[in-house]
Amino acid sequence: MSAAFRTGIVGQELNEIGEPGEAAWPELPVELRDCAYSPDRTGYDGVKSNYLRVGNPRLVLMAANEDQAGAAVRYAETVRQATGQAPRLSLRSGGHGLNASSVNDGGIVLDVSQLKRLRFEDEAAGLLWVQAGATWGDVAGFLTPHDMVLTSGNFGDTGVGGLSNAGGVGYFVRADGLTIDRLRAVRLIGADGRVRLVDAEADPELFWGVRGGGSQLGLVTDYLFQASRLGTQRGDASVVLQRASYQAADLGGFMAAWGDLMRSAPREFTSFLRVQAIGGGRHVVQATNVWKGDDTERALPVLEAAAGLAPLAGHTAHLLSYPEMVPTPRQAHYGQQQLRMRDGLVDVVDANLGAAVAESLSRPSAVLYEIRFLGGAVADVPSDATAWAGRSQEALAVLWTEPLGEAAQDDAFAPVRALSSGAYGAYASDLRPEFAEFVWPGPTGERLRRLAQRQDPHQLFNQGLRLAR
Repeated sequence: MSAAFRTGIVGQELNEIGEPGEAAWPELPVELRDCAYSPDRTGYDGVKSNYLRVGNPRLVLMAANEDQAGAAVRYAETVRQATGQAPRLSLRSGGHGLNASSVNDGGIVLDVSQLKRLRFEDEAAGLLWVQAGATWGDVAGFLTPHDMVLTSGNFGDTGVGGLSNAGGVGYFVRADGLTIDRLRAVRLIGADGRVRLVDAEADPELFWGVRGGGSQLGLVTDYLFQASRLGTQRGDASVVLQRASYQAADLGGFMAAWGDLMRSAPREFTSFLRVQAIGGGRHVVQATNVWKGDDTERALPVLEAAAGLAPLAGHTAHLLSYPEMVPTPRQAHYGQQQLRMRDGLVDVVDANLGAAVAESLSRPSAVLYEIRFLGGAVADVPSDATAWAGRSQEALAVLWTEPLGEAAQDDAFAPVRALSSGAYGAYASDLRPEFAEFVWPGPTGERLRRLAQRQDPHQLFNQGLRLAR
């Protein structure tokens, strides 16, 4: 093997990558050689993995710009034509996708983490372009001086790409809806490697699909969002954060009381729970509650009601800035997260849900539950307006489990799965076709399947959760 190849100047010797007997891949085009990492290039070990998985791809392409990202997609198509089979093609922005499909073994990882520009198109209207490789911590830092926020995930290291195609259930979900509900346009690279602007006018059907359809339709490099202005007194994007810890002797009763509180709460108030069993039928419940803005006078009654749901083991409430609410440690990824997830969109938050969560947490592989209340602006959107059909369910319930296999995870989640009528594809570790049918049920799934066939007939974008074709 040549010295040039060892340092990553990849040409025809790219065919040497992989195990003996693998089909030869075509020569890498000149425009990709400086961003290509094969297993023999220094630095490969630092780019082969994501948060949940250590990958072993044949090639990692660290695109520095949109042109390189398009060239990478075209190269994957060249491989398909040369070998007769599409290579595994994983798309990675932040690497936090909980189904771990942003890396693979033996295929291509197309990483867009260097595409991280943010810019206003119309500041007065809150319209800003965000590239897929930016993180939500970057977005929070950019918007805070303008007293704006954007509903998103709740961890700053999460990439904007991926989440913004799948849904986005963040701390402002009841006030502003899902992240996809704030999308106004995207720049998308299709299976032909070409970039196109997609919005409600240019291609309304494709715009429907990229809002909730995941990565089945192409690679989005830029998102046009409409942020919301808070109007805080100091103009610094302050919010009220309440953290409450309870010991619940009766989880069913606690869940029923929480559901009643949230149905009547103002939309500015969002509540997420974490529930763990501590033995003897008792559970620790930790609530993270956010009031959008700094109107403490309006927030106080609902904060007091939340504090009174059960005997408190701990409680804090204070004002903090938007960036402080989404921690951004900027960690490198090496497959460090070993837990796995199951989730469901639950129709009603009541005592039955509490009993199901308690039963679920008694199973050997179960670790904890997250329960995120929805409603509000989420339910304002018609179920057929986006590829996220779950607009009527009251909560997202997520079980974190030990990695003891699919059967153990299914068994642990079964009590809550029975109360669910849909799921969020990006917040689970399940890539099975039957889960995809649950995420995109009925007419939504049929419409998305037809659209995917139109956009990607050879299934070049073949990693991640997708509907069977």
